[in-house]
Amino acid sequence: MLQMLANPAAQPAFPRVSSTTPEMRAVSLAGPLLPPRTVVFLEGLTRCPQYRVVDGCVATAQTLSDGRRQIIDLVGPGRLIGLGFGDQNRYSAETLGFTRLELVSDSMAQGERDQALSEMLARSQSLVMLLGRKTAPERVASALIDLSRQFGRPARDKRRGAITFHLYPTRGDLADWLGLTLETVSRCLTRLKKAALIDIRQGDLVTLLDPQQLAGIAAGDRSLSH
Repeated sequence: MLQMLANPAAQPAFPRVSSTTPEMRAVSLAGPLLPPRTVVFLEGLTRCPQYRVVDGCVATAQTLSDGRRQIIDLVGPGRLIGLGFGDQNRYSAETLGFTRLELVSDSMAQGERDQALSEMLARSQSLVMLLGRKTAPERVASALIDLSRQFGRPARDKRRGAITFHLYPTRGDLADWLGLTLETVSRCLTRLKKAALIDIRQGDLVTLLDPQQLAGIAAGDRSLSH
């Protein structure tokens, strides 16, 4: 576990993440490549250092005593984990794919720290709205739009404007993020694929064929036909 090894990181469904700035760079860029499902730090333990995601994806989550989990955020390159206040971690962090982290220096400018905290708060507020008011198709569409903005690249040999990205979270991870069952997530993805709004290849390569229409579903401006 990294915490034990480290020296004492339409209207969009989630706010756009900020770009990386030189002031937020860590002491070293060449951190180890961590395999999927590596625990970076655990909820309730002594506060960990702050890390920035260089490559890959990290899930931050809180867990109930009976094992039920709520994923708070899926964090992509350029974003920080370990932000917060107090002497203990308020959430756990786990890699969802091969991931590289860098340790963020304590001398990071206060303005940059405030920006990162504001971004984290805005995304948490958006998650509250998603969990409280959105339908299952709207939640899944919102997640796909957000992930495409964090990990996407222009798709090859697809219609103009299509975006491709590696789907780091499993269907179960998406369910724990969106407050749905695994079956509901799978059913919504199938419906989106049948509607020719997305394509899924090899289980984890997703292409948004019509991001604009998908954003409309995420915002509740259009419905997903059966």
